[in-house]
Amino acid sequence: MFAACLKKSVDMSDRTIHAGTPETASSPLLVKLIRDLNVARRNMRTYPQGHQVIDVSLATALKSYASLLGELDEVVLLVAGSTLMLGDQPVERFNPVMRDFARVLHEREIGTLVFNRGLTREELRRFIIILGSTREKIYRAGGIRAVWEKSGITSLGIREIRYDLLGMTEEPLSKSGETGNGAGDLWERFALALKNGPAGGGALTEGALDPELVAEALNLSGQDGLLTSGGFAPLLLDALARGEAASPQAMDLANRRFAGFVSKLTPAMRQQFLGAAWASRALAAADLESIVRQLPAEVVLETLEEIGPNQEGIPQFVLQLLRQFSGVPSSDESQPEGADLPTRVRTILREHASEEFIPKSYQQKLHRMMEPGQVPLLGSEGVQELLETIDQSCIEKKTGDMLLLFLKSVEGEGEELAGYARSLYDIGIYFLRTGAYPEFLNILREVTGGGVPLQVKEQVLELFGCEEFVNEVLDGLETWGKPRFNEIAEVIVTVGAPFTDGLLDRLAGSESMSLRRFMMDRLAEIGTAAAPAIIKRLSDRRWYFLRNLIMLIRQLELSETVEKLRMLAHHGERRVSSEAFRALLEFGETGAEEELVRDLESHDRQTRLAALEVAGMARSPRVLGVLHAMLATSGFSGKELQVKGLAVQALGEIGDPASLPVLEKLLSSVSLLHLTGLTRLKLDTVSTLRRYPGEASLPLLRKVASKRGALGRQAALLLRGRQEDAS
Repeated sequence: MFAACLKKSVDMSDRTIHAGTPETASSPLLVKLIRDLNVARRNMRTYPQGHQVIDVSLATALKSYASLLGELDEVVLLVAGSTLMLGDQPVERFNPVMRDFARVLHEREIGTLVFNRGLTREELRRFIIILGSTREKIYRAGGIRAVWEKSGITSLGIREIRYDLLGMTEEPLSKSGETGNGAGDLWERFALALKNGPAGGGALTEGALDPELVAEALNLSGQDGLLTSGGFAPLLLDALARGEAASPQAMDLANRRFAGFVSKLTPAMRQQFLGAAWASRALAAADLESIVRQLPAEVVLETLEEIGPNQEGIPQFVLQLLRQFSGVPSSDESQPEGADLPTRVRTILREHASEEFIPKSYQQKLHRMMEPGQVPLLGSEGVQELLETIDQSCIEKKTGDMLLLFLKSVEGEGEELAGYARSLYDIGIYFLRTGAYPEFLNILREVTGGGVPLQVKEQVLELFGCEEFVNEVLDGLETWGKPRFNEIAEVIVTVGAPFTDGLLDRLAGSESMSLRRFMMDRLAEIGTAAAPAIIKRLSDRRWYFLRNLIMLIRQLELSETVEKLRMLAHHGERRVSSEAFRALLEFGETGAEEELVRDLESHDRQTRLAALEVAGMARSPRVLGVLHAMLATSGFSGKELQVKGLAVQALGEIGDPASLPVLEKLLSSVSLLHLTGLTRLKLDTVSTLRRYPGEASLPLLRKVASKRGALGRQAALLLRGRQEDAS
């Protein structure tokens, strides 16, 4: 019966990507849509119905959906275990968000997801509700097909998993020679034996069989003949006999596949397989231990429950392995209090079993409440104290504290540590969304401070660099406002470079000056790690964004941008060209001062004005000479006063004492026809004297301060300020 189920064909004619799809399997639009769908799913699980956070996340996902479809009528996404496939290409196979979404679809027996145009908000909401339903609930409702038809969703289509589709796997195929004879590893030969029967032969032309799909197909096909004593043993022995000794790498891959297969079997079949594997000696003790070690904790516990008191049918070695990796002690073992921390943490982290963990303090309160005569004595204060222990924020905080404590005290392995890292990430996201930044920063400081294993630190920081996290933090700038700026700044600086693109995107579109200033400061703190992204955007057409980018280039001293700055120095927008010219002068670019002198001497008024705005960055005698000549002219018309005012400011930026005699002559000049304009120019000139060396400018300040009028009063104020600074 199982062989028949395994050999059924699947209609692949409709599993194609629309011919017009312009993106590859790593399409940023597709990845963004999956991230947004994941966020919407988590928000609908976290927040009450009708909450604005849910509405915002649904709207964001709809926008991403429309962007992905574009002009296309259909995009087809395939599901293979924990991998999403677009055509024959995996979609960012090692991206944890993509893998998580694939597992959610797979657990609900969705083998193909079809995106059609015209998705409505209500259809998307119903789709997210289905993704949030447990697998058991879907089974009770008649399966995914019945649930889907009842939902009324038409713009999204699904095709159920066909367990005969076994040509996809997350793992690369063993290369020729890795297994000794090129006939596939032990798992592949075992899968063939399941399909064809012992000594059936055959080959896998489309790749290794997916272990989880094989297990589920076996579960569905019934248990004919396999639950008898040693039902799996002949198949394992046959697979072992048809191969040669495998390399450690190949055996490690086979063990991972066997672990995936065993974890998806029914408890009864799982018990039979483990018993047969040990009794037949087809798997060495070390390999069997590796397989059990990789099983999820809840699977191990489920198997022990199936065995129950009837332990005669299971080898003692297998039983001991199950007990060892479940955290459940043997009946004759005694453990100190607190030794069950790994088991408790694993229980908390199980997707559908968080309610199984009850803190001791909470349980003690419940017991006291149930004692005779205690209920009336509880009182309102006791009730309030009890309620605080089940507040969502309190639960998340305590779970985070326990998880960090656990990680500091134990060493784990790859998949196990990845699960802990993901749990820390989820708790952190919760704190960010609820504005509990101090709680989140406690987690971040513990992770980066060396208190947790290095591997966990790397995995957590990698998650903190994903687009979802970056957007969550930056959204907080507008959600929570200035009171959270310092805390958000600490998050950004700690994580660093992954925030660069998000900050630049928002810098380009923000209308708030305070937000733009905040983002510029954070990019400057990230430092040279942000340089590639900044340089890449110098082709942007928005002048205000370009000006900010050039200011960052000056602040970070990115002299490698000289070639691009030369082009931007001739930009049509004067504010961009001036900023680019300033940068060239700061970097000592050859020919920049020569070009500046030519522009200062130009007969074109706009060219001269633009050059005067950046002349203060130059230090050459030629530039000083041109500026002095501008002040020495006798005209004081409105246009001439504008030129002289800019020249005075430029000389003040340079601060060369050689300019003081020229300024003194200007301060003594007279024009009855332009008295008001000339007085304003003289006041501006006195203000610039603070920029010159103190000893050199004091005589001129004293001379002007001795005069009457506004000019003398301003000089006296400056003189008094210098004397106070000196004292």
